[in-house]
Amino acid sequence: MKPFIKILHYIQGYWKDTILTWVFVLLESISEVLIAYLMQYLIDDVNSVQNEGTINNIYMFSGIIAAMAIFAAITGILAGYWAASASAGFGKNLRKVMYDHIQDYSFKNIDKFSPSSIVTRTTTDVANVQGAFLMMIRAVMRAPFMMIFAMIMCFVTEWKLAWIFLAIIPLVLFLLIYIAAKVHPIFVKIFTTYDTLNEEVEEDVDGIRVVKSFDKEDYQKEKFSKVSLFIYKHFIKAEKMLAFNGPIMNFAVYGAIILISYLGSKLIVYPNSDGTYDLTVGGFSTLITYVMMIMMSLMMVSMVYVMITIARNSVERIVEIVEEVPDIASPENPLKEVKNGDVEFKNVFFAYNEGKNVLKDINFHAASGSTVGIIGSTGSSKTTLVNLIARLYDVSEGCVMVGGEDVRKYNLVSLRDAVAVVLQKNTLFSGTIKDNLKWGNENATDEEIWKACDLAQATAFIKSFPQGLDTLLDQGGTNVSGGQKQRLCIARALLKNPKILILDDSTSACDTHTDALIREGLSNERTDITKFIISQRVLSIRNCQDILVMNEGEIVAHGNNDELMATCPVYKELYVSQLGGGDFDAKN
Repeated sequence: MKPFIKILHYIQGYWKDTILTWVFVLLESISEVLIAYLMQYLIDDVNSVQNEGTINNIYMFSGIIAAMAIFAAITGILAGYWAASASAGFGKNLRKVMYDHIQDYSFKNIDKFSPSSIVTRTTTDVANVQGAFLMMIRAVMRAPFMMIFAMIMCFVTEWKLAWIFLAIIPLVLFLLIYIAAKVHPIFVKIFTTYDTLNEEVEEDVDGIRVVKSFDKEDYQKEKFSKVSLFIYKHFIKAEKMLAFNGPIMNFAVYGAIILISYLGSKLIVYPNSDGTYDLTVGGFSTLITYVMMIMMSLMMVSMVYVMITIARNSVERIVEIVEEVPDIASPENPLKEVKNGDVEFKNVFFAYNEGKNVLKDINFHAASGSTVGIIGSTGSSKTTLVNLIARLYDVSEGCVMVGGEDVRKYNLVSLRDAVAVVLQKNTLFSGTIKDNLKWGNENATDEEIWKACDLAQATAFIKSFPQGLDTLLDQGGTNVSGGQKQRLCIARALLKNPKILILDDSTSACDTHTDALIREGLSNERTDITKFIISQRVLSIRNCQDILVMNEGEIVAHGNNDELMATCPVYKELYVSQLGGGDFDAKN
C-alpha cells in the first residue's frame, strides 16, 4: 500500500468529489440493508394476513420499501457520478505531474527510463491506476459498509446464526490475499514487457522507410510477435490464478446458504420451551438476503483486489517517474546572464554511466565569435563534446566554462537561451512553418523570420509553397525533404539570437553549394556568435579558425587547415580522400 499512499496527494482538487462519493455510497448501503431488514416484516405479515388481516401493515411496509429503493437508486447514481469525476480528475493530475516532471529531466534521466517506457507509464499505467481508484472509492467503500451493516443486522435478526459469517469471511479474505500475492510478480513482468512492446512499435514506425527498403517486414513482425506472445502467456498465467476467485466466492456463498438453511430451518420448526420461535420465515428470508449481500461484497472486494493487484505495479512505475530526481538542475543563486560566447574545456572527462569514459582529458579554448570545426570518425564522441556546452549532460571530471564561468553556476534557462543547438536528428512539429520557426523566438517578427531563413538558405523553397510561412507541416516534418528540414532547423536556431551556435552535422542532407552558402552567411553576418560545426565533410570545416580532430573520445590534434595538413596524418588522409579531385561546387 505504500506506493498508493505516495500518490494520494495528487487527488488535490478532487477531494470534494471523493468525499461525496463516500457519503452517497454510505447512504446507498444503509438503504439496501434496511430494505432487506424490512422485508422480513412484510413477509411475516403476508404469512399472517389470513389470520389477522394486517393488510394495512403490508401497504405500509411496501410503501416504505419502495421509497427506500428509489432513494438507494438515486444515491447510487450520484455515487457513480462523483466517483467518475474524482477518478478522471485523479488521472488528469497524475498525467500532468508526470509530464511536467519529465520536462525537467536531463538526457541522462531520459536514457534511464527510455522514451517507450515513459509513454507506457503516462498512458497505460495511469489508465490502470485511474480504473483502480474508481473501483476503490466506490466499490471498496461500498463493500465494507455493506458487510458491516449486514453483519450488524444478522446479529439483530438472529445472533445464533451470525457466527457462520465470522468463520467464512476471514477464510475467504486469506485466500484472496494469497492469490493476489502470487499474481503480483507476474504483472510486474508484464508491465515491464509493455515498455519493450512500445519500443518495438516506436522503432518500427520511426524506421518504416528503412524496413520497407530492405524488405524486413517479416523480421519486424517476428520481433513484435515474440514480445506480444510473452505478454499473452504471462497474462494467461496470471488470469488462471485469478480465476480461482470465482470458485472460492461461490463455495463461500453456497456454503453459507446451506448452513443457514439447515440450522435456520430447525429454529423455525422447533419451538423453545416457552413455545416461542427464535426465527420466523421472514427472518430466515432476510438472513439469506444478508448472505448474498455479504458474499457479493466479498466478491466485489475480490474484483477490486484484482484491479489493485494489476494497478500496484503501475503505481510503482508512476512513483518512479515522479520521484526521479533530475540529474541536472539550476544551482542556488544562479548566474542569469551569459556575458559572451567564450567557451573553454578544462581537463574534462565524461562517462554516460559509471564505467568507461567516452571523453578523456579534453582541453581547448574557443574565443567569443570564433568558428570551431570538429571532425572525427563515427563514435569519436563529437556530439557528446558539444552536449556538455549547453549542459545537456554534466561532466564527470573537470569543468566546461561559458562566458568565463562554469556552466554549473548558470540558471539552466539562461544558459540554454544563450546556446542554440541543431542536432543530427532534426525534429519539426506539426503546425505551420512559422509556428516551428517561432520555437526559437515566439516574439519574432516576419522580418526577423525571413532574415533567419535567408541565412539558412530556406527562403527560396518556403516561397515556392503556395501558403509560404503558413504551410502546414506534418508531424516530424515528413512532408518536406531532409535538406529543407535541416535548413528550417538552422533558421529556428538563429532566431534565438544565441551567443553560441552548435551545428551538429546539420547540413549533411544539403548539397555542398548550399552548405557553403550557409557557412558564408554565418561567417559574414553573425560574427558575434561562437560557432561549433561538427561535420563528416572536410569541406564544411576546412575554413574554421580552429579544427579539433577527435578519435575515441580524445582530441588528437587541433589547429587550422594548413597546420593540420602538415602535422596530422588522419586529417590529411580525410582531406585527400574527400577533396583530392578538387572542390567544384562550393564557394569556399
